[in-house]
Amino acid sequence: MNANLESLASPRRSDAVAERLRGLILTGVYAVGSRLPNERELSESLAVNRASVREALKRLEFLELIEVRHGQGSFVREVRGSSALQLIEDLLRDRRTITAELLRQVLEFRRHMTVHAVELAARNRSEADVDRARALIEREERDGREPAVALEIDVEMNALIGEATGNLVYQFLTNLFTRLLRQLGPLYYNEHRDFARSLRNHRELFAAIEAADPVAARRVLEEMLDYSEAAIMLEANRLESEGLIGPAARAPGA
Repeated sequence: MNANLESLASPRRSDAVAERLRGLILTGVYAVGSRLPNERELSESLAVNRASVREALKRLEFLELIEVRHGQGSFVREVRGSSALQLIEDLLRDRRTITAELLRQVLEFRRHMTVHAVELAARNRSEADVDRARALIEREERDGREPAVALEIDVEMNALIGEATGNLVYQFLTNLFTRLLRQLGPLYYNEHRDFARSLRNHRELFAAIEAADPVAARRVLEEMLDYSEAAIMLEANRLESEGLIGPAARAPGA
């Protein structure tokens, strides 16, 4: 049996197969251009039925991670050629594919997207959005000193900004970064987080949105991003230097 393909016992086996193969592709175990084991070999190695393998391969094909050539097999594609934004989340799920450089690029893209989203939110927000923002600020004032609670509040704030834009595409992108925020949370939402600063920034941000002032909203958000990005990158560089993330990191469960 292939050492990288231990048997799987999962109630949703096609999901487990897809996740295992995706990890092997993204970490380079299966190199670009290489052919994956065929359905029978994968089925035997992972101890699942061929229907689960077939469904998993369809998902990898949808993500543009593999190319299925009829009569030849499934071949690994270059990750950079994919148009699936979901792969960002996948790369950040495995400590072996998380690097400080990847995080820097993700944060750079998030900055470009969110500054425009918050401008749109300031222009298009509804009174219902303003009421939700007030409730979130009140909750942060009451419970936001606890890092786990602060993370959940920030997740809701990000979702609110996306919805307030009134633009479906920005909402989709905001949803993506909301999920990423949950994954990156421990890098920033910890005992070192400056609660008072965060609360002040959120008050200023939503005051600007309520006042329908996109310039002020963007200015406040950029100040927030300057601070959070620096904190995240400091922690990411430490983790990579210690071999806890990046190519030198051990596989999950190893």
